Order: sequence, then structure tokens, then C-alpha cells
Amino acid sequence: MPATARKKPVKRRRSPIQSRGQATVDAIVEAAAQILARKGPAAATTNAVAARAGVSIGTLYQYFADREALLQEIGRRHVAEMQAVLAGALTGIDGLALPAAVDRLVAAIVAMHRVAPRLHQALHQSLARDHLDTIDAFEVAVEAMVSHALASRDELDLAHPALTATVLVRGLGGLIRTTLRREPERLDDPALALAMRAMILGTLGESRRRA
Repeated sequence: MPATARKKPVKRRRSPIQSRGQATVDAIVEAAAQILARKGPAAATTNAVAARAGVSIGTLYQYFADREALLQEIGRRHVAEMQAVLAGALTGIDGLALPAAVDRLVAAIVAMHRVAPRLHQALHQSLARDHLDTIDAFEVAVEAMVSHALASRDELDLAHPALTATVLVRGLGGLIRTTLRREPERLDDPALALAMRAMILGTLGESRRRA
């Protein structure tokens, strides 16, 4: 999503230097993430988060200036977890033949979206438009990674690898997010993985013909 022209950086009021302070921050962030994922953005008020974390509202505000700052920290941690899962799932993909590499890519994208899908959706709904930078930057990085992988393939000769990567990543990402929201059990259906594989190979084939 495009960011607005002006952005107001939201920062914590206080850094948790001591381990006790870090434990308090972790408890607050975890409590907020649980409420977001289970009950939705409207339920994740600072009072509700403080109560669930077992801290006073004053303690919460010692570390987070407002609700937006707390949401940003949740988003940062969520993206870091998704990055770790994706990196692990894609290890060694460069050395695979194209069909096997596509299978690995499908598995990696599915694994990435399995990381707290309800929280991911809630973050999109609750973060202010100009504070989605962390999530947006991650999605752009995934598109760039796939674009580089496509461009480096000797068996492919794509006119627009970056555009092809964007179509694939956004198309598959949307498909998986909708599936997780409406039919989460379907993500384990081998037929879905085969359909996604066919979608990728078909898109690559079309891109090569147009080139």
C-alpha cells in the first residue's frame, strides 16, 4: 500500500534497558497480539491490553506512547518472524531445477502465511495507513527476491521479471490469505499446492512467450 506524504514516527517513551523492563514489554506486546488475533482490532484497547498483561495502564504508557506505537512493535516482531520462516524455507532453492524450485517456493509462501494469519490480517486493519511501512517493506523485499531468482534462471528469458514476480507474489499471497480466512483446512490439501504450482509455471510460460 502506498504511504502518505507525511509520516509521524511513533516511538516508545522509554527503552527497556533492564531485563525486567524487557520482560514487561514482551508481556504487553504478547497480550496485545493475542487480543488482536482472537478478538480483532476494536477489542485491542490499551486498557484491555494492560489488564491482560497484568500491568497498570501507567506502566504500559511508560513503554508505549500510545496504541499506535504498540501496534507498530507488534508489526515489527511479526514481520521478523515471517522473514525467519521464509528464509529457512527457501534455503538451497538456487541449486534446484525449476520444477523443484517452484515446489519449494509454494511451500515457502504457504509457510510464511501460516505465521499468525489472524494477527497479520488484524494488523492490516488496525495500523494507520502511514504506519504499514514494516509490512510493506517486507512484501516488497519478497517480490525483489523472487524477481532476482527469476532473472538468474538460465532456462527462463523473461522480458519483465520484476513484474512477473509481483504478479506471482501478490496473487499467491492473496489466495493464501483468503483461504486461511475462509477455508483454513484447505491449506493442507495437496491439490491446492498443485494448483499454485500450475499457476506459477503457467505464468512463467506466458511471460516467456510474450518476451
